[in-house]
Amino acid sequence: MTPNEVALTAALGASALTAFASLGVIWIQEWLRGRASDTDALHVAMNSVLTRSLAVGMRAQALGQMMRLRSGLVEGFEVAARQRKPVDPLELHDWMAQEIAPLNAAQMEIWARADQEGVRLANDVVGRCMDLLGANIAQSPTRNGWERIRKWAVGERWTTEIQEEHERALRELAASRKHFAEYARHSLGRRAVDVFAQVQADPGPVLPNQLPSTFTSPSPDEATTA
Repeated sequence: MTPNEVALTAALGASALTAFASLGVIWIQEWLRGRASDTDALHVAMNSVLTRSLAVGMRAQALGQMMRLRSGLVEGFEVAARQRKPVDPLELHDWMAQEIAPLNAAQMEIWARADQEGVRLANDVVGRCMDLLGANIAQSPTRNGWERIRKWAVGERWTTEIQEEHERALRELAASRKHFAEYARHSLGRRAVDVFAQVQADPGPVLPNQLPSTFTSPSPDEATTA
């Protein structure tokens, strides 16, 4: 092999090595970008589960309140006199779907991207939402003719059992959302906090030794400037 051929071979080898190295760098960059995109999508889905589950719970309670208010003879007279629009089941469906559909979409995103614990906790939040919805639209049973007449005249009323079931479903949804929020913070690398912590109504004066560790008192110069 002549010196020129050796030089040409070395140049081609160097070019190929540079090309392979560049492709490797690009592949790693795309892989990191895709991984960051997956992480961002998962975090968005977690936030959506927390926000939408709260909205679904509030709408479920509003729906139960409407069932009690818009029932009985008074409601029938007002609808017959065209003083109030009849309840449209399809409108109610679309109204609830405004929050339930995004909640289900976020759940599907977590199914595709989260680990087993994240999937389990997300499923629990969605299930508790549906439990609360069912508890709010539950109808009181009628055991005899007199109770049926009273229900027809007065309207839907909650029994003690229905009220207790509603309160139980509400507590379980709150606890489920708390557990999912703690998991979300852990997955984001945030330190654990009490997400149910509240400010006391009258905590009294805060002493310097009671301040959080993240708080730093201003220096004398800064205090004088302020």
